[in-house]
Amino acid sequence: MWSKLSQRLTDPLFYRKRSRQLLRPFFPPRPPRPVELATLIAAAGPVAVFIAHPDDELFASCLLCELAARGKAFHLICLTRGEGGVTGDSSREELGRRREAELRASAAALGAASVSFLGHIDPLGQAHRVFAPAVPAGELASQVRSVIEALRPSLLITHGSGGEYWHPAHLLIRSAVMRANSGHVPVLTLHAWQSGHALPGLLNRDDPADLVIDGVRHRDQRLAAFRAHRSQHEYFAGHGGGTLEGYVDRTAREAFRHYPADT
Repeated sequence: MWSKLSQRLTDPLFYRKRSRQLLRPFFPPRPPRPVELATLIAAAGPVAVFIAHPDDELFASCLLCELAARGKAFHLICLTRGEGGVTGDSSREELGRRREAELRASAAALGAASVSFLGHIDPLGQAHRVFAPAVPAGELASQVRSVIEALRPSLLITHGSGGEYWHPAHLLIRSAVMRANSGHVPVLTLHAWQSGHALPGLLNRDDPADLVIDGVRHRDQRLAAFRAHRSQHEYFAGHGGGTLEGYVDRTAREAFRHYPADT
């Protein structure tokens, strides 16, 4: 109990989250502004997906399967190799290698055109607090900008405004993407709010659901991607009623917030 309290009270995001909860009734999120996927992917150029850890791509697995089905190329760009997770009997380096391989296998199942890593180390977490890589925001934004300039994407995808569950690494890569992009390319952000969602703790409460994707028809493909992340099976099954299938079924409807390009 005291360990949890100490870790929470020394976490700046704890105060940011609580402040937002208090202010939300006075400054509610805007209503959704529906947008069609066909419109978002009509322009030439691939989709660039910026995530913090291997397995974060699963938060958009319905959408990524839909992109592949429509012949739209997408690239996964990952901030870390996830070596800060629970290692068990492995070293951090071994865990990083394993999770990198898992992401590549998941990407193959989803139909990604490529997988790349930005090369930052995932810090070791505590029982009640996790951390972001120690890279200055401006430096990371410059690195992300180089990737965007090389890929010339027509759409970007990244984490939501609350980092899903206020994960600092999610918030870091999101901030870098937004800063590097400067409104030039449309952006979709993960896990927008859905009333009645089976796992509301994963959603970004302040992000309206501008785009909703039904991934029921992609169940087998999504399940293959989830199975690729062997080191994370226990986590997903724990949130899926005891099975990976349960988690896949509970998350078969994805919602995204849309940030249009500046015109």
